[in-house]
Amino acid sequence: RLDLALKQEVPPYVIFPDKTLEELCLLKPKRLDDLLAISGIGQAKLAKYGQLFLAEILAYQNEA
Repeated sequence: RLDLALKQEVPPYVIFPDKTLEELCLLKPKRLDDLLAISGIGQAKLAKYGQLFLAEILAYQNEA
């Protein structure tokens, strides 16, 4: 989130608020569609950031 925020010159909460990040950690989505069940992720943010965040989540789960 911070890397994206710095590149876009916006505060990190504009990318996703903390609550959204907490839900991502809790729910551990496995597909793009799963992200839509998370507070703060709608169609626009799914299209813009979904693949990036899902790839990071899946990579982390594979390491653990």
